[in-house]
Amino acid sequence: MKITKIITISMAVAFVAVIAFWAVTGLAQDPAPAAAPAAEAAKPQGGFGKDMSLWDWFVVGGWCMWPLLACSIVGTGLVIRNYIALQSKKLLRPDLVPKLTEAMQQLDVPAARAICKANPTLVTNILDAGLERLETAGLDIGAMEKAMEEASTEQVSTYMVPITGVNTIAVVAPMWGLLGTVSGMIKAFFNISLGGMGKPEMLANNIGEALITTEAGLLIAIPAMTFYFLNKNSFIKNVAGAGKILGKLTDMLRTYSQSAQYAPATEPAPEVPPGS
Repeated sequence: MKITKIITISMAVAFVAVIAFWAVTGLAQDPAPAAAPAAEAAKPQGGFGKDMSLWDWFVVGGWCMWPLLACSIVGTGLVIRNYIALQSKKLLRPDLVPKLTEAMQQLDVPAARAICKANPTLVTNILDAGLERLETAGLDIGAMEKAMEEASTEQVSTYMVPITGVNTIAVVAPMWGLLGTVSGMIKAFFNISLGGMGKPEMLANNIGEALITTEAGLLIAIPAMTFYFLNKNSFIKNVAGAGKILGKLTDMLRTYSQSAQYAPATEPAPEVPPGS
């Protein structure tokens, strides 16, 4: 499926870009001089320093940074996927409305279904469900509307899955950050119990882990929550537009079906005068 390929490629590109950026920033650091100052030499390996790369921050954040990285990659992929899939021209397909209108005017249900099946999207999937009911129930517009209502519920639920996925990332990321905070504080108190109170450098990494993971979780959650509401509002707007299009097509089918039903099949024969 095209959407699946798009989200897979976008997630892979995002992952490679992040790893490459970390590698470049890590390798770009100047090597330590042969005779480092005493304060610099006293700094623990992997701890805080004046010039820290993004990779150094990642290392100080501890093991919780890996699930946070996964959240950022998945969230980025979902946002890109939603941006592509939730465009009005893809969901509503206004270019197909004239063809569907012509099929409705001619009461050509098979032709309308063929158009819907060749162009699966929100509007066409819902309309096709209603037209399918017409083929079994005759020109029963009430049955068609009922089938479209059922299909719309299913279609909305399907399209909402990746949108809700962005919200899940926005909720889960701060939880991972909080877990990293708790983990870092536990390690800090453990070092204090071992006599590390007089050696602040022993606590630096633990406190850094506690703070960096919280910051990383919020940096992921805030944009994810923003994009969730943007995607959701866009989809709700498109659902309303789909309802408007389907309503017009249904009313048109009802009008033309009634005209065909009450129109005379043949012209009446001319009256013959009596006695002729």
